[in-house]
Amino acid sequence: MSNVKITGGIDVGNGYVKAALRGPSNTDGKADKFDIPSGVALVTSAVDLPIPDAAAAETVAGDFFNELDVKFTSPRIESSHRHLFGRRGIKAQSPRFQEFDVVSGQSKAEQELTFVLILGLFAGKAVRDHVLATGSLPTDLLEVDARVALALPIDEFREHRLSFAENLKQGTHLVTVLNFATPVTVKVTFADVQVVAEGQSAQFAIQQLGVTLSDQMVAEVREKGQALEGITGADIHAATSTVGIDIGEGTVNFPVYSDGKFNADASRTFDKGFGNVLVNSLKPLARVKLAFNSRKALADYLVSTPGPLKRGEHAKVSAIVAEQADLFSEGVVEEFRKIFAEVGRDTEVVYVFGGGSGSVRESLHPKLLAVVPEGLPVLFLDVKYSRHLNREGLLIASAIAEGAAAAAPKTTKAKGKTAVAA
Repeated sequence: MSNVKITGGIDVGNGYVKAALRGPSNTDGKADKFDIPSGVALVTSAVDLPIPDAAAAETVAGDFFNELDVKFTSPRIESSHRHLFGRRGIKAQSPRFQEFDVVSGQSKAEQELTFVLILGLFAGKAVRDHVLATGSLPTDLLEVDARVALALPIDEFREHRLSFAENLKQGTHLVTVLNFATPVTVKVTFADVQVVAEGQSAQFAIQQLGVTLSDQMVAEVREKGQALEGITGADIHAATSTVGIDIGEGTVNFPVYSDGKFNADASRTFDKGFGNVLVNSLKPLARVKLAFNSRKALADYLVSTPGPLKRGEHAKVSAIVAEQADLFSEGVVEEFRKIFAEVGRDTEVVYVFGGGSGSVRESLHPKLLAVVPEGLPVLFLDVKYSRHLNREGLLIASAIAEGAAAAAPKTTKAKGKTAVAA
């Protein structure tokens, strides 16, 4: 049996999973960072020939997490089918593609897909690191000592944070990786699970990224027409009372910080996200013969770069989605008004970030400027930072938790009494 330690942060979004995992292969201390669509295709048998064991090193060096083929034996996962991850899952011919329910209001902490994605990624990371270290697949069970930081929408965080962590820490989770001719079984045991509120972790990351990021945000918003006379990036970075607008696919979270501390009483979740924009666009698109079979397929299409023959079609699709985005932005601003009525007098900066923020900026930004006092900075983070902020904050949180665990005194039994080991 091989034992490995893997730590990191996983931002399980309704649209995409943004993960950062650190294991034996990360000798420089940096984590592997990767994105995969938040969905899996369920199949009853292999959809193609398995990869020869001899090609394992080449395979794991590529986009391995978007190609995972796994089965589970876990108290958190009822399905016994094979699960195809990421872009492979989207393209697979499967009777069922499982994605997050963004309509019913069921918490991600209660949806099986959340545990499928977390466990699958830890198993994939363990296999990847073993192959990178040895050049071959493991011949026996891989056992993973896992530590992870996760996030939940603010309202779900209040209700489910403790049970979510316990559901991962309790029981035995076995994941069988089926990509290769020889199946590999991984046992994942969670030694520590930290759960924070979505948006809270992103605000933490903004502070950690420093004044340089604040300078960039101030310069960018000035280009968009908000003067912010006399305000510097250092002023923004020093602000301690802020409101964040974290636009995800299933929810919009409003993390509020008052005097440098997370204000759980004022923070809240709006139970719609950019995924609702996509879902609401499907019927209008179908009426003009531009049908998509899922919101995920539409989302991937929107971020693609069309060739010359497809530019007109792409522009038409984008225009229809923009109409729905405008209606969505009105709902976000109405929710923001309620929060701002409570904390607006003290608020120094409003940050807008998240995977959906770039897609709704044209409609949302002017609406926000219309309801805040003149001169209050409303800063949209550049897309290269925005969609990954929660992941970066979670990675920081996991490192802090790991450091605290390593520094904690260990207890040993001595002559029937508890002794503290130095």
